Amino acid sequence: MRDDTEGSEHRISEGEFRHYVFSIADVRAETERLLKQAGYTLRATNYMGLVAPDFRAKRTSGASNFDVVGIIRENLDQALEALIKLAAIKAAKPDAECVLVLPPINEYLLIEWLTDNNARWYFGMKDSQLMLWFSNPENHTTICFIGSPSDAQLRKHFYMMGVMSFDNRASLLFRNRLVAEEEEEEE
Repeated sequence: MRDDTEGSEHRISEGEFRHYVFSIADVRAETERLLKQAGYTLRATNYMGLVAPDFRAKRTSGASNFDVVGIIRENLDQALEALIKLAAIKAAKPDAECVLVLPPINEYLLIEWLTDNNARWYFGMKDSQLMLWFSNPENHTTICFIGSPSDAQLRKHFYMMGVMSFDNRASLLFRNRLVAEEEEEEE
């Protein structure tokens, strides 16, 4: 019989920057579980403009309709391509809430990626109104790391919602870093 820690060890990659390894199918299953638990109905993943999402879910509450559309990738190396696709979906369906879902990422690599080129990717996601979720299928947890769904019912189902939100800290951190860099350039 295998215990939980033994299974977890197989999910963590070795090397300089350890990270979790989950298949897209595992992350999709966990994302769909979260959405169903929040009262969403899964919908067909038809093309939206030029792109077909990996998942789409909808929930109606009174006069409000909530449409969540997402792309799932295994790592940060694939994130930029997914963000471009999500921006295309957002252009075709402005009311859709678009999300990139990844397994948990090494914090150092994530911060480096988000802050590269004056926080280009972070501010690009914010400007495009895209969200970033981290899904851990083994623990059945999902963290909404960047952005926030407009549906309060869905927000209740995220792990540590509000506590783990990167937006408040990141905006201040990145803006201070950019101001400091601009001041150095002026000297």
